[in-house]
Amino acid sequence: MRKYLDIPLTIAVTLTLTVAMLWPMDQPPPAPEGSDKLVHFIAFAALAFPLARTGRIGLLPVFIGASAFGGAIEFIQPSFNRSADVNDWVADVVGVVLGIGCGLLYRRIRKR
Repeated sequence: MRKYLDIPLTIAVTLTLTVAMLWPMDQPPPAPEGSDKLVHFIAFAALAFPLARTGRIGLLPVFIGASAFGGAIEFIQPSFNRSADVNDWVADVVGVVLGIGCGLLYRRIRKR
């Protein structure tokens, strides 16, 4: 991934997550209990990784921005016939930490 693709990729992931997490649903699809937390975890790791990987934006703004985005999504989901769950937000934040960690690991390996 080229350094200049981090922001467009992050925007694309943000838009995809916004649509996916706000799309109205009558019922959630059948899935094992708690699997939605895994989806949140992976999705928000994918959101944080590109910016953390390049380092063009500080890690604290990446953490705060991605975590706040997850919280905002949970806050407005009831307006879209979706259920809000603080545990989803916790999974989002943990995913952001993983994405940042993977970005830092990538940078470290790449420097060798």
